[in-house]
Amino acid sequence: MLKYWAENQNWAKLTPWMGFITIVMLFWTFSPADTIFWALINIPLYLFHQTEEHYWPGGFKDYFNRVVNGLPEGDEALTDEKVFWINIILVWLAFLIFGLLCIVNIGFGLLIVIFSLMNCSTHIYTGIKYREWNPGLVMASLQFIASIYGAYVITAKGISHPMIWWIGSVLFSVLVHAILFKFVMGKK
Repeated sequence: MLKYWAENQNWAKLTPWMGFITIVMLFWTFSPADTIFWALINIPLYLFHQTEEHYWPGGFKDYFNRVVNGLPEGDEALTDEKVFWINIILVWLAFLIFGLLCIVNIGFGLLIVIFSLMNCSTHIYTGIKYREWNPGLVMASLQFIASIYGAYVITAKGISHPMIWWIGSVLFSVLVHAILFKFVMGKK
């Protein structure tokens, strides 16, 4: 069953629907005037980002292997299985956990925002470096703007000890991205 969901990024066929459902739930439950809204908006935005990366128009795995890594056709540093586990565990599961923890302390929402900012930055940087669109760039650009504003709102209105939350969020996000990079660049 897991092989089916990983193969050809079949899991990504769920992302536009999950994005739509979560954005409706977000607007139904919160208002843009609520601080928590700006932490949680990254969840549906990230699902739409994953849609662009892996479903429609898709092609992130191939773009990463061919353009970013310069691998010949048939060689893969980033496989369907790696794409599956990265997106299900590091995004869906982590965002669910941190989204729920926002109810306890909005500072956990800053983790979602900073993680999103780092991911968006990689897409924007790659787009500038190669002077071309990359799968995920359009949504990353929109999400980057929403994340900047979200970080401002959470910092200004939501958390006590913002410097501690910022340092912790940045360190956590850097660590996760470093582990992710090591995982992706490792052998099959």
